Parts: sequence; C-alpha cells; structure tokens
Amino acid sequence: MNLFDVGHFYIDRMVNSKSKGGVADITERSRIKALLLDKNTKSTISMCATQSELLHNEIFLIDTLENENRDPERHLRCIVYVKPTNDSIEFLSRELRDPKYGDYHIYFSNSVSKAQLEKLAESDDMEAVSKVEEIFQDYFILNEDLFSFDINPAELTINNSNVWGETSLTNCKDSLVSLLLSLKLKPDIRYEVNSKRCTKLANELAKIIEQNEKTLFHFPNMDTPPLLVLLDRESDPLTPLLQPWTYQSMINEYVGLKRNVVDLSGMPGIDQDLQKVTLSSMQDRFFYETMYMNFGELGDQVKNYVDSYKLKSQSTSQINTIEDIKNFIEKYPEFRKLSGNVSKHMSIVGELDRQLKELNIWEISEIEQNLSVHRDNTEDFQGLQDMLRNQKINNYYKVKLVCIYITKHFDLKDRINVLIKTISETVSPQEINFLHRFQKIIEEYNNHLNSSANSAEGEGKRDDLLSELAKKFNTRMASKGFLNNTQKSNNNVYMQHIPEISTILSNISKSTLSKERYGFIGNNGVNSRLVDNNSARDVVIFVVGGVTYEEARFVHQFNETMKNKMRVILGGTSVLSTRDFMDSMRNKV
Repeated sequence: MNLFDVGHFYIDRMVNSKSKGGVADITERSRIKALLLDKNTKSTISMCATQSELLHNEIFLIDTLENENRDPERHLRCIVYVKPTNDSIEFLSRELRDPKYGDYHIYFSNSVSKAQLEKLAESDDMEAVSKVEEIFQDYFILNEDLFSFDINPAELTINNSNVWGETSLTNCKDSLVSLLLSLKLKPDIRYEVNSKRCTKLANELAKIIEQNEKTLFHFPNMDTPPLLVLLDRESDPLTPLLQPWTYQSMINEYVGLKRNVVDLSGMPGIDQDLQKVTLSSMQDRFFYETMYMNFGELGDQVKNYVDSYKLKSQSTSQINTIEDIKNFIEKYPEFRKLSGNVSKHMSIVGELDRQLKELNIWEISEIEQNLSVHRDNTEDFQGLQDMLRNQKINNYYKVKLVCIYITKHFDLKDRINVLIKTISETVSPQEINFLHRFQKIIEEYNNHLNSSANSAEGEGKRDDLLSELAKKFNTRMASKGFLNNTQKSNNNVYMQHIPEISTILSNISKSTLSKERYGFIGNNGVNSRLVDNNSARDVVIFVVGGVTYEEARFVHQFNETMKNKMRVILGGTSVLSTRDFMDSMRNKV
C-alpha cells in the first residue's frame, strides 16, 4: 500500500519492457530509448522518478507527444506513456502515420476503449507498434500514502450545486478505478448518505466493479475485504479553514505546492536556480524527515541542517594533495546536491517566516484554534470581535474568522449577526453577502444530519470527545519532541483542532462506523446494511471536494501507529489550501 512502490513498479515495467516474443536479450535491454508523454503523464512520471533514474534505464530522450516537431530517430525504441483521452489518441494516431522511431511500446495510464484501439490500429500502416498495454496510474502520487486527481473544485458540480458534472464524475470514477486496480483492491464501499456526490459516485463505482468482477477485479479473496470510504468535504468544512502549522501544509498554504513543485519566483531577491523547486518525500531526505513537523521544531531542524552543511563544506575545502582532489571530485555531486537542498529549504522557511509575521498569523491562529475547540466561550467571542476591529488584520482573514465561527457555532444566530455587523464596517458588501450565504450552506448541511447529532447533548458529547483526542494527541506529540520548547505542554494552542477524519479512522479500526451516516455496498455490488464485524486491513479514504495536508498528516501518523494491523491511503479530487476552499465556497454562492 505504498504508492511510491506502485509508481516504481509501473515505471520499471515500462522502461524494461520485453520484445514481441516476450524475451529480452542483452542487446535489447541495453538499447537506448525515447520516452513520449502527454500533459497528464508528464507529471505522473516526474512525481515517481528522477531524471537520473530514467537515464540509468537507457532513457536518453524525453519529450511530449504534443510536440510534433521532433527529429526522426529511427535507431531508437520509443516508449509511449499517455492517458487514453481523445486528444492523446489523436496525437498518437498522427505519430504512427509517420513514425519517427524504430518501434513503439505503448502504455496507457487507464483503460482504453475498443474504438480508440481500432483508430490506432488503422493508423499503424508501417507496423511500428510492437506492444500495447494498460497500466493503472491515472492519479498523482504526492506522498507514500496520499494521492490527488488535481480536479479544480469549481469544475466538480453543475451550476455550483451538489450534483456532479458529467465530465468530472467520469474523470473521478475512472481515476478511482485506476487507483484500486493499481493496488489490486476489490473493496466494499462506505459512503456518506447525506452527500449526493458520494452516493452517486459509490453506486457508479459499484457498477464498474460488478461488471468487471471476472476480468479487471479478479483478485484472490481476502479474509477481511478492503474498504473504500467516500467522504464529502462539506462534512468537515472546519479543517480546511484553519491555519496549518506543519511544513508541507504551510508550503501549500503560503507559497503553493502543485504536483510537488514549489514556485518561489514571486519571492523578493530569489536566486534564478531556486525559482521553481521540487519537493518530494521520495527524493528529498530532509523534506521526508520534516514534512510533518510543526514550524517550531522545523526551525531547529533547519538550523541543524545548515550546521551540518557548514561542517561538510569546511572539511571539503581542505584540498592540499592529489588525494584530497580525488576525494573532492568523488564527493562533489553529493556535495553540490546538499548545497542546493540547503539553499532550497532556507529560502522556503525564510519565506514562510516572513509571511507569518507580516500577516499576523500567530495571533490569528490562536483565535482560530480557540474558536474551533471551545463551545460558546464568551472570552473567545470577545477576542474575535477585537480581531475584527483590528486594522492591522487583512480583510481576508477577518472573513475567514467569521466563517470559522459560523461553521462551529451555526446555531448561535444572534452572535453571528453581531459579528457580521462588526465586520461590515471594514469589508465589502459582496463579502457580507458571501457570509450570509455561507451561513445558509452550513445550516442546510447540518439540518441533514440526524437529530441526535444536532442536539445540544450530541454536539456537546462530540466536542468533549474531540477535546479529549486533542489532549491525547498533543501529549503524545510532546513526548516525541514534536512540539518546540515554547509549546511543550498538554495543550499546544496552535494545534488543538482534531480533524473529523481522526474519528473516522478510529471508528473504522474498531468497525464502529455509523451505519446510519455511512451507507454500505458490498463488493458484489449489492446494497446491504450488514457490515462485517472485522475491521478492514486495507483502507482507501477519498474526499470529494478536496483533501488537506493536515488530514494527510493524521493518516500518516495513524499508519505509523497501526503498522502491520491496518494501512490507510488518503486521496481527494484535489489538495486544498484555505484559499482554495474559500474560493470553492464562494463559487457556491
């Protein structure tokens, strides 16, 4: 269930493919190759393999199928890896009518239709194609246990409703099928019954699994069937609204992290070599070790990293003999890589620190966290009002704070009206209209939940449970040195909130996931209310509307705790920053 392992498996399968007869002799294996990608698989490959790894496998030419101005290289074998879209099929058909390479091994990242194959066959007059194969990696691997489809939230639904758009539903279910097949999972499905999007997607997936049960999904039976859980972002709108405090999530929030690439070009005085950098836990050891650390401990780790680099650079600079020169040359590639990595992380952390101070995020985040975990606290309410009147606070954050209050205290209408009246003194009428509509959306969703969950008693019990989870979480993190020296206590004021996915994970592990809130479809495609008492060992959680890096952190920690007992993969239609989520809610209004 390690997604990077899946990616490496498929890449190795492509670049070391055998000939028509199934035998790869020494000459064939050592033959240099070209790799043609499309706009989708270009990112897929880059997130799973480095250029040096591809060179090691005799891939000496990498280009895109869309570039039709390539020079003929008839001595090369060409590996084509594309998503079977109509555009890619059209470009590939043109390629085969006038082939530029000796022979072609074609790989599709998802299922290809009979009509598409027929079109390619008609174009291959010169019989240049010696292999066509489907592999299943129609998704983007971000971490070893996190994936995304990178679908814009604004494109998910029709007219900003809760009904799927036809194209986005097709793309989503096709990519989910690809994920399940790549992991060799034929899962039972649980889905949020209050979500039209989750219900529709669950039934569509069940049909596909049932139709292909004896072909694509013909996997050995397991003692405990794997589980696919479909969640709707709107069931937990609080988590994406809150300020994140771990390295990976902060980069996404303040700089932007798209398909593991960070664009620093807007940073003042940034070096040209650092304007766009790659951040992958698979390729960058320092990032792997720090991606889930909070900002306090991150600073200590960066300092240690820089100190380590200084020691190594000083020792390397002592070149007095031929032997010293030889040693320097041997170590130079690694030394240069370390130098670039230090500069990269120093630049990123410096930019994060600058924005935190400039935007008054420390003060804002403390208010956010208190609002998120305290129930109807007068002191928190007064602090929020003071923040809304503070001219130093950007209006964007004022609107976000009111959204957080509405999300957590949607039933306290009198107080919400007071806040909207207060903020109306500084923000535009359009923002006030947005807040009223946001309030209505939150109320409508909560009215769909069952009465026990909406009652004051049920809400109070849930708050007590989350507060207790927060205490246990922060105590555990402090004992492991996760919190820095200024925050080592039973309560870290900046990380009090526990995403709802934590409760869901706990319930899945104990087989106590609510049957009323989460529907069930067995792996034979038949609706049922009977759920096996044994907890699933392999679980995929998918969030329609987008997932957050904060939730990814909780899933990763859960996996570390449940080693050899349960393994969870998390994914979403996209990975959200707070601004992404706010924009998606604006589109609904």
